[in-house]
Amino acid sequence: MARLESPDEVLVMAAILGDLEAFEELVLRYRAAVVRLARTIVGNNYAEDVAQDALLLAFKALPTIEEPQKFAAWLSAITRNRAFRFNKRESAQLSKRVGMDELLLEKIDALARPLIESSNNEELLQTLDSLPKDYSLPLRLQFLDEMPIKRIAAFLGLPVSTVKWRLHQGKKLMRERMKQLVS
Repeated sequence: MARLESPDEVLVMAAILGDLEAFEELVLRYRAAVVRLARTIVGNNYAEDVAQDALLLAFKALPTIEEPQKFAAWLSAITRNRAFRFNKRESAQLSKRVGMDELLLEKIDALARPLIESSNNEELLQTLDSLPKDYSLPLRLQFLDEMPIKRIAAFLGLPVSTVKWRLHQGKKLMRERMKQLVS
């Protein structure tokens, strides 16, 4: 029997009340998307660091969230802001670890593990890399991370119809590029 998934706002409220397992569930749910978004802004070398920083900041700022049902969009905004800030001062950002950050890294296992691409198909990953970011990020979130369309839309702060369109267009571009590789 399939396990019922708690809505984001229930997990957010539980995390605000001190339930670290609830926050870990949110991290497991959105970590791949956070890393991918950070990667589009800061590149591969620093994406994990920015993602970890964004998730730690989100944990610290949870009590200030005004609309817990919009956690995904809130987290996406934090990630974008952290990534842009990181680009402004790369080296200074890495040296700002505090004791609470280290404690959270020890207690929430999902924060410390690196995100590993789940596809062994190098051509597929290269083709995804060659697509415009507006198409590649939703495709990666859906197919590599198995994120539902509604969650992708919430994370990217886009209407579901826009995400569906980008997935559709992205698949068309993928097919065209894969045909070019074969021929």
